[in-house]
Amino acid sequence: MTEIVEKRATVTLAYVAGEEDAERGIYGRRPLDPELTDEIGVAVYPDDGTTGVPDFLRSTPLQVQLSGTPRALEALGTYLIALARLETADPDPHEHFEDVRNVHAGGTLHLIVRRRA
Repeated sequence: MTEIVEKRATVTLAYVAGEEDAERGIYGRRPLDPELTDEIGVAVYPDDGTTGVPDFLRSTPLQVQLSGTPRALEALGTYLIALARLETADPDPHEHFEDVRNVHAGGTLHLIVRRRA
């Protein structure tokens, strides 16, 4: 039998409180960017039991692996909660993180985090 253990955590959500004017397309409110995104890694694999660099031309399900240090994952998790609770008129709140590690090729990749309606 699996036991469920609950732990309570206190999370402080931080926001940039910029000007909002939907008529002019100005959306200045957003969660504060998480620190340590350079300690997050993303790898994409075919979800067929194999590993390695995927052949994107094949028609196969894909698996995305997100990994990071404990502090980086906590910072990203806090950012995601803040994005989910963001009060904004912006119809497409999102952020670009360009320093996320590319696990396959080294260097970095461009990760876009978007909240859907």
